Amino acid sequence: MKASCPFCGSELDHAEAAPGSVAGTVLCPTCGQEQDIPGPRLDPPPQTLTPPAQGNIPAWEGQRGFFSRLFRTTGQVLGKPGKFFAAPARPGYAWALSYALILGTLGIALDSLWGHYWAGQHIPFSRALIGLILSPLLVLVVVFVATWILHFFLWVVGGAKNGVRATFRVMAYAQAISIFSLLPGAGHFIAFIWWIVVAVAGLAAAHGIGKGRAFFALVLPAAVVIALVVGLVMIVIILGLGAELKNLGNRIPGI
Repeated sequence: MKASCPFCGSELDHAEAAPGSVAGTVLCPTCGQEQDIPGPRLDPPPQTLTPPAQGNIPAWEGQRGFFSRLFRTTGQVLGKPGKFFAAPARPGYAWALSYALILGTLGIALDSLWGHYWAGQHIPFSRALIGLILSPLLVLVVVFVATWILHFFLWVVGGAKNGVRATFRVMAYAQAISIFSLLPGAGHFIAFIWWIVVAVAGLAAAHGIGKGRAFFALVLPAAVVIALVVGLVMIVIILGLGAELKNLGNRIPGI
């Protein structure tokens, strides 16, 4: 295709001209200026961000039915917590928080039910209804308080690698242990043991640390509380002994 150069006006054959530095351009053999080849320009297709594959994210954060996502996620958390928390997840707090509110409220409702029929704790209907309404708020407070306490002690032991959101996801999805409230009596013991298993494996996977360090961060708050209680008891005992010795000295003549 022949044309004239817009810079020098000389005749230019695009088929024989040397290609330019950019695709779709040629160099004028007379003046050396780079110019576009006439015709439609083929731009590269725009890059699009592909969402994470549905099989790689938690079932709760997928697109299946409500109960299917709920049951599958509970099984994933309880059965393979390390794999669950190591997998990619959707950004934000909403998905994990919604799961925690549902499972936590269910656990509180089941505890109230078994307390009424199994342990003989006859709670008035109005009181039980108020407790059920306030249970999501209780779950919310427990999850966030546990998150910040554990994340602080993770930071103390050098295990807070991926930010507070990673710790929050573990504490939120760990509410899967509420399903054990279906079992009266032994359900609480099983839930406590399984919570430790889920928390240790989840924190290790979410922050990329060893399970030993995750377990240490988990038991460290309890150790601090025990140390404070023991110290308080020792202070009370020492003060009591001091008061007794003072009274004894007052009763003995010449002292």
